[in-house]
Amino acid sequence: MKRRLLAALLSATMLLSVAGCGNKATDNNGDSSNGGNSSNNTLVIGTQSFNGVFNPFFYNTAYDAQAFETIFTSVCETNENNELVEKGGSITSEEVKAEDGSVQTLYTIKLKEGMTFHDGEPVTIDDLIFAYYVYADPTYDGMASFVNSLDIVGMKEYYYDDANYSSKVAEIEAKAEETAGTEDGFIQYLVESNCEGWYAGDPNGDVGDGRTFVQYLTDEGYDAASVASNSDEFLKLLAKCEYEKYADGYDAVTWWTSKLSEDYINEGLADGIDVETITGIEKVDDLTCTVLVNGINISGDRQLALQPLTPEHYYGEGFTKGDLSGVKSKNDAPMGSGPFKWVGYNNNVVSVTRFDDYFLGTPKIENIKYQVVDEEQKVNAVISGDIDITDPSASLEIMEELEANEIAYSLIGYPGYGYIAISAKRVPDLKVREGLMHLMTREQAIATYYGELAEVIERPMTPTLAEYPTDAKEYWGYDKEKALECFKEAGYEQVNGKLVKDGKQLSVEVGIGSASSHPSTPILTQMKADMEELGAELIISDLDFSILTNRQQNDDIDMWVMAWGNSTDCDLTQIFGSEFTKAGGSNRTWVQDPEIDALLKQVMQTLDLEERKELVAKELDKIMSWATYMPVYQRKNLWIYNPDTVNVDTIPENTSTYYNYVNEIHLLELN
Repeated sequence: MKRRLLAALLSATMLLSVAGCGNKATDNNGDSSNGGNSSNNTLVIGTQSFNGVFNPFFYNTAYDAQAFETIFTSVCETNENNELVEKGGSITSEEVKAEDGSVQTLYTIKLKEGMTFHDGEPVTIDDLIFAYYVYADPTYDGMASFVNSLDIVGMKEYYYDDANYSSKVAEIEAKAEETAGTEDGFIQYLVESNCEGWYAGDPNGDVGDGRTFVQYLTDEGYDAASVASNSDEFLKLLAKCEYEKYADGYDAVTWWTSKLSEDYINEGLADGIDVETITGIEKVDDLTCTVLVNGINISGDRQLALQPLTPEHYYGEGFTKGDLSGVKSKNDAPMGSGPFKWVGYNNNVVSVTRFDDYFLGTPKIENIKYQVVDEEQKVNAVISGDIDITDPSASLEIMEELEANEIAYSLIGYPGYGYIAISAKRVPDLKVREGLMHLMTREQAIATYYGELAEVIERPMTPTLAEYPTDAKEYWGYDKEKALECFKEAGYEQVNGKLVKDGKQLSVEVGIGSASSHPSTPILTQMKADMEELGAELIISDLDFSILTNRQQNDDIDMWVMAWGNSTDCDLTQIFGSEFTKAGGSNRTWVQDPEIDALLKQVMQTLDLEERKELVAKELDKIMSWATYMPVYQRKNLWIYNPDTVNVDTIPENTSTYYNYVNEIHLLELN
């Protein structure tokens, strides 16, 4: 089935860490008399649904990360100007020459003395090195891009467990191309992947447009009824249909490359570990290590120094190369050296309590609770005194409500952007994607919802970064006639008032969370009206955030709305790098482009800002040409807090996009 447009727009703000309160000079400190939680010295922070993976190595939502961020300390942090500054230690670098004359960068990381974990054990450099080895493990399947974005000397040898890996990898790539090009190889891929997860094993399951798989195969001209009672034979017939009719909607080469690489690694580990260490990582003493990296990487220091310090004796219990089960077993009980200790997670509430021996001083607040609250109820929860601090999306109506109720608030620039995305895997026809792009009208929707609280952006990067091309022009533009032209070029035609191809109407399901308060809802409403006029169908579904997230991660959704956050540099590798289309990766739009991959790499090796700006502009234009990302807006972050319970004078004076009250949570006080 040529990835029918069962699109859903995932509405959620995926902040990768909490953004903070606004600059003190622009704060509205309020003067209300609401209820609060200061009497029991507990700060209650309103957040959104948790997935329950409270593990710094394997979390997959911003809200899980928010719940455990005070548990950990990192070597460095960013200041208000997005500069790397010391926290639990320091990092320095120097350019060196390899034996072959190539440029390398030698990083030296030093930890501060006297830090301890929550169980009283001292923090040593072994704990940081352990984290590096987890990220470099061949079985690591979390969100971090350590292996692919930082070329540490000896890391690829460790990853493949083969000192001569490069020739073998080349053989694998060639074999994957060859195997994927055969009928048997392609069908094997479809069978073993259940048609890339589309088929869940039930012949009577819904293909996505109301038909069962039996009906679908019958409509395609196959004798589905004869094998409907035999699950194995039915899957083979489905795979045959997909291969014969819709092969261009699948990516067999990537699947075979991943499978053969995994087999290669597993076979190597099965007969014993041949490469036990990463030669470029060396321990100097109990508080110091060096990391040798090939070439120059503008974010190398951040990737090494912003990692949380995780206790090896806790997360590494039973750890051996190729087995991260022990690390994953701690998903529900994080432990670190941060200002607060984990208490538990129950009934949508995460509880932490202060760590008296925190190296920067005992926190003023005794307890913090992270309470799940619906987006629509965040403001009311603060007004009623149930929540002390939370982060509703800023809108004109909300700002009026805050002023009327004298609720304290802060506005700062959001280190990310909202976007609408389309999966090139599920919507493989570029012309269909282009047509959808031409039906997105952004300006009026954003102006009506936000006023001056947000601006429409033209490229998929946060404007808070210096590399953002401020002179970028609109790439697609709203144009209903052009949209129709694109659909026609994709093979659709208007018949009896319907836009059809092979007798089937173009139908798109759009999923959006918290639709009643989402700024992109008017865009969807306009798309629905336009598509109906063109003869297509748009179904708008208001879905739970966790369901939408799972569908997006499992490539079970064609189109979604999200927002990236916590952008501290211009590295877009995780979002648009071909390697990150694999399961668990964050390139769910399936942009796979050698030119983009090359530009991503070149950007990260260019130290000169002006040169880097030119490369980023070219890179972003190329990404836009794929018609998978429509940048929508960059908004202001809004934090609101109850002035009766929170001492607003203890909010950092230098708050910005990159530095907020969480950085000084140990100094925050309740009234």
